[in-house]
Amino acid sequence: MIEIVAPYFTFWLKGAALTLGLAAVSFPICVAIGLVVAFASFSPVRTISTLAAAFINLFRGLPEIIVIFIVFYGSTISLVALGSKLGLAVGGINPAVAAMFAMSVQSGSYAAVIFKDWMSTMPRGYTEAGLAIGMTRFQIRRRIVVPLVLRSATPALGNLFLVMLKISALASLIGVQELSRSTTVIAGSTREPLFCYMIAAAMYLAISAVSGMVQHGFEAAIERSR
Repeated sequence: MIEIVAPYFTFWLKGAALTLGLAAVSFPICVAIGLVVAFASFSPVRTISTLAAAFINLFRGLPEIIVIFIVFYGSTISLVALGSKLGLAVGGINPAVAAMFAMSVQSGSYAAVIFKDWMSTMPRGYTEAGLAIGMTRFQIRRRIVVPLVLRSATPALGNLFLVMLKISALASLIGVQELSRSTTVIAGSTREPLFCYMIAAAMYLAISAVSGMVQHGFEAAIERSR
């Protein structure tokens, strides 16, 4: 059976690389979104804090596939309409870019909750100490709050990254040739669906295992630095 699927391993590896790439590119964006929204939720300006809460509740409540479809089809329709008004032949958005944006925004709402919880438990003494030595509130957030929150939230962020790896499989529904879609194509060509999906499962587990090792390495480095 191995000899049947062996010619397709390069195709599998390309799909696995795209799966990992989607999660790796989306993750830092989602962290940045999460930090901005978390800080906004503590804003004394009621409108800003309300918008932050609405963002979190909206994207936490929507299924991931709905967000991917809305971003992909919505952006495609918007680009085509804009192109027609400008007299330009504009095509739709790249499916991988749409999936990356959708994953970043939705996972950003999860990251915001993680950061918000840690910020709410942070002692006020850090802020008071920063103000006492003449730091602005922006400097306090950038130099004190953000590093401490990221350090404390590392385990939760590692779990969020693993979730994003699995969510990336939904990108296949808009034509992204990631690991699950590559497996579907190979399974159709070889007529060995069970064996093909077992190989895909092993690849997902291998990616998750390596990601877990990297996460544990970060956590160990953080513990040594304390």
